[in-house]
Amino acid sequence: MSARTTIRVKEHLFGKEKVKNLLPGFIISVVLMVIAQILSIILNLVTRFKVDPFNPILITVILGIIFRNSFLYSEQFKPGVEFGIKKLLRFGIILMGIRLSFLNFVRIGFTAAGMVIITISSVILITMLVSEKINISKKLALLIAAGTSICGISAVIATAPVIEADEEEVSYSIATITIFGIMATLIYPYFIEIVLNLNAAQAGFFIGTAVHDTSQVTATALIYEQLWGGITAGILTSTDIAITTKLVRNTMMLIVIPLMSVLARKNSGTHDSTKSNILKFIPLFVLGYILMGVLRSVGDYSFGVSNSDWINTWETMTDIATYIIAISITCVGLNTNLKKLVKLNIKPLIVGFIAAFCAGIVSYILIIIFAGRLI
Repeated sequence: MSARTTIRVKEHLFGKEKVKNLLPGFIISVVLMVIAQILSIILNLVTRFKVDPFNPILITVILGIIFRNSFLYSEQFKPGVEFGIKKLLRFGIILMGIRLSFLNFVRIGFTAAGMVIITISSVILITMLVSEKINISKKLALLIAAGTSICGISAVIATAPVIEADEEEVSYSIATITIFGIMATLIYPYFIEIVLNLNAAQAGFFIGTAVHDTSQVTATALIYEQLWGGITAGILTSTDIAITTKLVRNTMMLIVIPLMSVLARKNSGTHDSTKSNILKFIPLFVLGYILMGVLRSVGDYSFGVSNSDWINTWETMTDIATYIIAISITCVGLNTNLKKLVKLNIKPLIVGFIAAFCAGIVSYILIIIFAGRLI
């Protein structure tokens, strides 16, 4: 392997930061994740509810937020935290693909596609209408709409250069997406079961279409699954359905971001120059997730679905993926700066709340309408 290829592989895996700079943030994430696991066991033993309400994934998010906003937090943690969110999470999701055969991926994706298209269209339309009523800039509204309807912060960052949004608009939209995404992560796992009374498959589609960021969807789905079981009538879980649905949403960036440029009335010359920026945000890890599904299908066919060695192999990979994702979700908490969030202007918050509410309502209505046709 040439030196140039080695550098490219390293940058793809770890980014451009030196590994030693990633260690402080990575280590504190692992420590908080372990503490969350221990606290979850202790609290659930003490309370002795019928279900274990103190979920380790939920606790790790809360611990991350508390630590991030305490005097203990240092800027030296930032590279490792960003690595956890941007790189580690995607690797964990790719490994999660082993839980799902390729045919099941296609089944879920086909069902999810229609729900995703309707939800995205509704959120963008409602967000733009509301923004006109309360008089916030069209660019800020487009960023909030993109972040809420597609894939959270990644969509905001991808959309910003296309519509020539300024730094303040980007900051406001990211903060808004963070607030309501974290709230969904903390509330939805309980709300879905206790209030909406959805089954596991319905819960998966709801989480995959209604929660903002990929990390938040993954966290919400894992919390729900660990709390309530999350197993469908077949072998699928709510987490499989939620992640697959979310990845279908992520691929919609290729369609929606050019649409955003049209809505912002950009001229064709400028649009062409931003095409390379859009390409950087194509969610290539989706391909990795699909390839793991192909590997699962090949393994099931080659070794047999009931082969104990093969089952142990893919279950071990699933366990590893769960711990990797737990660490990355801790990083989501560690990246939540409450001091910045409290300084937000009320108008973006109103638009963000209505956009998030719209995503949830449209998703729920679609689930009720097509309840008999879901997986």
